[in-house]
Amino acid sequence: MYAFVAVRRLQRWFTGEKHIKIIKRPQSEGCGFNIKFSSIHILMSPVSAFVKEIRMRIDLPKNVENIIEKLEENGFEGFAVGGCVRDSLLYRKPKDWDITTNALPEEMKRIFKKTFDTGIAHGTITVLMDGEGYELTTYRIDGNYSDGRHPDSVSFSKSLSEDLCRRDFTINAMAYSHKKGIVDLYKGQEDLNSGIIRAVGDPNKRFDEDALRMLRAIRFSAQLGFEIEKATFDAIKDKASLLSNVSKERIFVELNKTLSGNFAENVKYIYSSRLYKYIGKEFAKLDESFYEFYKRDLGDEKHMYWTVFLQNVENINSVKKILSELKSDNATKINTCLLIEELKLPLPKKDSDIRLSLHRLGTKLFEDYIKICKSDRKNVNILEEINDIEKRYEKIKEENHAFDISMLDITGKDLMELGIPKGPKIGEILEELLKRVIEDPKLNNKELLLDIAKK
Repeated sequence: MYAFVAVRRLQRWFTGEKHIKIIKRPQSEGCGFNIKFSSIHILMSPVSAFVKEIRMRIDLPKNVENIIEKLEENGFEGFAVGGCVRDSLLYRKPKDWDITTNALPEEMKRIFKKTFDTGIAHGTITVLMDGEGYELTTYRIDGNYSDGRHPDSVSFSKSLSEDLCRRDFTINAMAYSHKKGIVDLYKGQEDLNSGIIRAVGDPNKRFDEDALRMLRAIRFSAQLGFEIEKATFDAIKDKASLLSNVSKERIFVELNKTLSGNFAENVKYIYSSRLYKYIGKEFAKLDESFYEFYKRDLGDEKHMYWTVFLQNVENINSVKKILSELKSDNATKINTCLLIEELKLPLPKKDSDIRLSLHRLGTKLFEDYIKICKSDRKNVNILEEINDIEKRYEKIKEENHAFDISMLDITGKDLMELGIPKGPKIGEILEELLKRVIEDPKLNNKELLLDIAKK
């Protein structure tokens, strides 16, 4: 339940004139924040009710509180801004706390002892407190975006409103300080309450400034389960081709967050908005069926989500091309391809099939493979079989069955002592011995293997 929804309920719950203080905490412990309503003055009449004065208090981390207080003590403003305010209102623990201020970078450096330049040309420095870094940025007005991603120039401002109007979406355009409360000039709280992603001002202008914002809208939809407001979505469709100007690395980051979102079914907007055409040449070949996606609890590793998204691609080379176009890291690319190839094979029936699969994947990827199989809705009728495979795998692991050459009870040195010359022949014999052991684990005994090798 969003904090501000409680205010509406108070209008119905209380009669008469009340002066109350409410503390509503998240259900999960250890979130590190809560929201308080203070000085809520409610006047009720038999016919209607209205909130006369509302102030919401967000519990800021101590260091963020100290930074804002120091700025204020020195005659400046300071606000937590953007995603941290949004997440606090949604009872989500913010990953980062960004601070905006009317102090110029050189003025911030005089106030704080430990700082370093992060993006000084754009008014950003990092303040170090207790070993943690906090980004502080001067209010600014952005110039033209000739590359569709970064402003050609920025000018510093003394006005918070000028800073907030350049931000992407209303839910990200809110600021907060204990002194001023929540500054919400674009009805961001209302859009949070309604579950809407809406561009600040003219969406066409916002996407002309930064084309990545179109993909960010879909990412927020996949993470929060929000609908994209019609004018904003229409602008995404109209401006979709601008995405081709954005670096593939940045696109890859947004796609990772979209595919792993709690409302991952909203990846469908990538197709319906036509953005998919401008992500990559190979990516553009994916038809609408690939976007029949759904949330799966697969952990935090990127290869898990790319595997389930691309597993129906017929040619594994196409998978490699898609991930290469997106400048994927090698680990994600390799692991995704290995898992997709394995998923195209029948489920392992015998213990030897499981050991063979372990030979191809290793234990970690085999466990990922099982997790993916169990999460697939199409496998609902064979879950018992998959669970049995998992149990047999645990037994194989417990009994330390060999599925890799390094696990054999014999080495290349042992073979050379038999008189087999050093060279490719050693590797061939070890491979053959491993095949035998995968079929029958009892053969993994040095004397037995030496006897087989002699033959």
